[in-house]
Amino acid sequence: MIKVSHARKYYGHSRGIHDVTLEVDSGEIFGFVGPNGSGKTTLIRILLGLLELQDGEATIFDQEVKLGNHSINSHIGYMPSESFFFNEMKVEGVINFFKSMRKVEDEYLKLLIENLDIDLTKKFGALSFGNKKKIGIVIALMHQPKLLILDEPTSGLDPLIQSRFLDLLLEAKKKGTTILLSSHVLSEIEKVCDRVALIKEGVILFTKSMEDIRKDEHKRLIVTPNYQNLILEGLSYINDFNGSSHYTYHGDVNLLIQYLNGYKFKDIVLRNIGLEELFAVYYIKEDLS
Repeated sequence: MIKVSHARKYYGHSRGIHDVTLEVDSGEIFGFVGPNGSGKTTLIRILLGLLELQDGEATIFDQEVKLGNHSINSHIGYMPSESFFFNEMKVEGVINFFKSMRKVEDEYLKLLIENLDIDLTKKFGALSFGNKKKIGIVIALMHQPKLLILDEPTSGLDPLIQSRFLDLLLEAKKKGTTILLSSHVLSEIEKVCDRVALIKEGVILFTKSMEDIRKDEHKRLIVTPNYQNLILEGLSYINDFNGSSHYTYHGDVNLLIQYLNGYKFKDIVLRNIGLEELFAVYYIKEDLS
């Protein structure tokens, strides 16, 4: 569905993306994760034909993506990180404006409006940031495109609406829609994505399936008082915090417990780590390399 090979884009001397290669398969939800400024939005704008690549290539639907070539965009639903429409127009008018240019099923549009709790009578300019984002979601999804490209779609949404939105994505996937979901909210990536790419400073650190990430079985070890010199295969020191030393561990828990039995600590905590902590580990490793 999406193929990007050795893509590079700089803004003068400032880095956008550097040597990015990734593939998004048809019918999957692909998470594109990284902090602000890591290059997520740059790549999305390239895929939409809004920015020109300096090196490499990108294709969607087996067609090369080029600056100004928007012929494939009718099959794409795009939601930017911020939604800007017609401030003096009522929400109903904004939605109808885009509906007039697309083939939209009224029942599905009604479902979106109800699920996202949208007030059609207010002027768009009077809406809060989160409510503007909801209008962006409707416009991206309303024509049930083959491909959804969503850039930080849930920022500003309340938890209930976030949950409903993610359910809508899962339903779209069941119908065969491919979704590229750019986000730094790792809980939503963990809930809906099939695979995820982690980007930092314009470079892809890895691409993995969520199944493989879950199988990784990394754990967090915290020992008190702090002790930085624990050495065991699979055990990696992270840092000291509040008088305790923090490690990650990947391996047989029984071997770890047996090893720790040779030391005397005031307290030991051993627990599973979430996706956010796991990605932080990759960032730390990259900084140390």
